[in-house]
Amino acid sequence: MGCTRGEQECCVMGGSELGGRTLNLQEDLSFLLGPLPKQPRLEHPAFPLLNDCLPLICSGGHFNPAVSLGAWLIGGLNLVLVIPYWISQLCGGLIGATLAKVMATPDRYVNTTGAAFTGIVSDTQVPSALVGEIVMTMFLVLAVCMGAINEKTRTPLAPFCIGFTVTADILAGGGISGACMNPARAFGPALVASYWDYHWVYWVGPMVGSLLVGALIRLLIGDTKTRLFLK
Repeated sequence: MGCTRGEQECCVMGGSELGGRTLNLQEDLSFLLGPLPKQPRLEHPAFPLLNDCLPLICSGGHFNPAVSLGAWLIGGLNLVLVIPYWISQLCGGLIGATLAKVMATPDRYVNTTGAAFTGIVSDTQVPSALVGEIVMTMFLVLAVCMGAINEKTRTPLAPFCIGFTVTADILAGGGISGACMNPARAFGPALVASYWDYHWVYWVGPMVGSLLVGALIRLLIGDTKTRLFLK
């Protein structure tokens, strides 16, 4: 029995999200192979640009559960696709973390805790890290939603805007929380390295940030088609 068109599209989108998230292996390797284990990784804008351009045609190039949540909240993603997107992104993060482990030397892998986020070492750091993740994710999701989804403001330069937003977030907040902004990015290394200390911060922060952006666009700054009020 052949697949329906909807099932085929779902498979293509899921594969695109999984592949794109796996290609972000460079984020893990920047931890594992960089000169300073505790140095916040600096992601060149070219990486999000290259990762976004091709998958953008198939799936929108989310690679991030928080981005998919924001896209759904403003009407840019069908509800039935949210869970498949999340599963694909988490699997992609897991595959990327596994490949990074294979490519790194054992000593380097142990010293960097498998590229897991280890910047939070005490409860006193949690408030600043959580707020940092919320704010940085808000900027990221806002760039995606307004640059690539919102009809009035979307632009072909969206991949550049997203890439430079990620870079700015890392420069501003890398020393505070590690500038994760992506639960899938945190999940893969945490599972492979079995390091779960304060892992919840990297889920709650990005998801709350995404919810806030969804509310902001729906209520205030979205186009007339998106806004619920003040049309």
